[in-house]
Amino acid sequence: MASSSAGAKRALPFVLCVLSLSVARTGYAQSGTLQQQADALFVEGRELLEKGKFPEACAKLARSAELSPAVGTLTNVGYCNEQIGKFRSAMTAYAEAEALATAVGDQKRAAFAKERFAAVEPRAPKLVLRLTPPEPRDVTLKRNGVAMPKTDLDRPVAVDPQDYGLEASAPGFVTWKSTVVVRGDGALVTVVVPPLEREAAQVVAPARAGAETFTLRRVAAVGLGALSMFALGGGVAVGLAARSRYDDASSHCDGTGCDATGASIQSGAAAQGNVATALIALGILSGGGAVYLWLTGAPARQVVPARAVRLDVSPRGAALGGTF
Repeated sequence: MASSSAGAKRALPFVLCVLSLSVARTGYAQSGTLQQQADALFVEGRELLEKGKFPEACAKLARSAELSPAVGTLTNVGYCNEQIGKFRSAMTAYAEAEALATAVGDQKRAAFAKERFAAVEPRAPKLVLRLTPPEPRDVTLKRNGVAMPKTDLDRPVAVDPQDYGLEASAPGFVTWKSTVVVRGDGALVTVVVPPLEREAAQVVAPARAGAETFTLRRVAAVGLGALSMFALGGGVAVGLAARSRYDDASSHCDGTGCDATGASIQSGAAAQGNVATALIALGILSGGGAVYLWLTGAPARQVVPARAVRLDVSPRGAALGGTF
């Protein structure tokens, strides 16, 4: 199996070359000069690729793809980025090649690009960014100065191995910044953004003492706490009643069993016991929920959050982080 995989890797540059030359270059309408420049860059990139000069080859091929997007060029861009470990860039090139090939009905090259994307995706490092609740309204997240879509939150996003400057900002809050280094084949790095600190000018004295303590979450916590006490008290009471009722059945039972009255009393006691168990379980769950809501419902202005970042790194990757 290993020799077969190695053989496939050795054959890949030849396949890419054949796919690049066997079908006419597909792209948008270009002036003759731009097309000539794109073709010349493609040829130079291929020559550098065959010589193993991957960084130079990637730059030539990427520029050729910019001037004249073509399936063959994009697949070569993807392969070149694979060789220098930029798997996220390789995924982008293969995805574009697949879309372009599909658009012109070239199923063979579309399937090839899709196959390469699937092979590369597990090797790309993943970066997960999470916000500590409660998050401010209109929070803006940036990675290397570029705004991140909210859909990238709380999920692994494939990235190229490099340093990443992260920012989180919102009106009325101090901008949080951090730098993280993502490295490693298939590494998973998680960055947790701490609660944003309010700007000094935005801190307002409460209208009355204690008014700021009861946020919506803490009000809900009080309600759950009351429910917990009611459920636990009811569960204990019903449980004791079930125990007493079960004892009453003893006068109707002996070593051989119970008469009809005893069996009826025991059945009722068992039903009460089940109700008691359910009430106690409800009390425990609601009590836990009350504690969670109370702890996480503290007003932001009562807390001076630590300017810190937590990183979780997989065994195959390494990450360094800091705040400013």
